[in-house]
Amino acid sequence: MLENSFQKREKKKGDLLLRQGDTCKDLYFLSEGISRSFSIKDGLDITTWFSFKNDFVTSFTSLFPKEPSYESIEMLTDGELYQISYHQLLEIQNRSREIERALNYFSLLYTVQLEKRLFVIQTHTAAEKYKMIVQQEAHLIQYIPNKHLASYLGITRETLSRIRSRIN
Repeated sequence: MLENSFQKREKKKGDLLLRQGDTCKDLYFLSEGISRSFSIKDGLDITTWFSFKNDFVTSFTSLFPKEPSYESIEMLTDGELYQISYHQLLEIQNRSREIERALNYFSLLYTVQLEKRLFVIQTHTAAEKYKMIVQQEAHLIQYIPNKHLASYLGITRETLSRIRSRIN
């Protein structure tokens, strides 16, 4: 039932899955590629999240309450995704207790990730945040452009360069 509900989509680097201000209507499963969530505020491009292979991708703050999104989602690489509409998701969730449990489980995992990220943002210095990424999420350094990584850390590219040179 779940497989038949998702539609396979091929996306190119730079393609938008969601535009800031639009209401999110879909949930994606990223089977190949990398995406990022970001907002434009006062002319600044602020990266808030990265998604990789085997991640779900959406704007939860827009999808569930059906409100305009404060973020855009773009592909950083070419990718392959599986897309399901919000309405289809609700329909299959109502038909299957197992799917409902699985969706609840993934929602809890996402909540834990968000809470950890919030804690780190509020309690760690820029150098500590970078060291944590080196230790726990080295794939970010390998695949994410410095401008997006710096934004994700809440620092400038110059600060990121200084931290890197001190640590290395």
